[in-house]
Amino acid sequence: MATQGLASIGIEVTVNSTALNYVTEIGDIGGAPSDLDATCFKDKMKHYVPGVQDAKAFEITYLYDNSAADSDYRVLKTLQDAGDVVPVTVTMPDGSIFATTGYVNTYISGAKVDDLISAKLAVSIQTDWTVTDPAA
Repeated sequence: MATQGLASIGIEVTVNSTALNYVTEIGDIGGAPSDLDATCFKDKMKHYVPGVQDAKAFEITYLYDNSAADSDYRVLKTLQDAGDVVPVTVTMPDGSIFATTGYVNTYISGAKVDDLISAKLAVSIQTDWTVTDPAA
């Protein structure tokens, strides 16, 4: 029997085979296709067919730290500076693995009084997301 709901506890995000330590939020995995208007003169309502999928950038929010060589910010900034397409995987608590590749861009989200400093990772998606189902 399937599980009714799944907590976000235990989601793991890996970028270029390095697991990120302090992720607090992930964006949408996948995207909706654009709507191509297929309406003809005889139609009384509009008709659409699916076009190209628009995945936009995959965004990840994480807690900023640059105090060590293996801190999330420093690792991601190094990947950004290299300018290469890298693999990105998201492993869900049930064992499902979502994988893609993309260019990495990271930046500090800003700061305010009495709050932790956050940073964002934006991955410019270059390949379709693949899904590996969990083992039975």
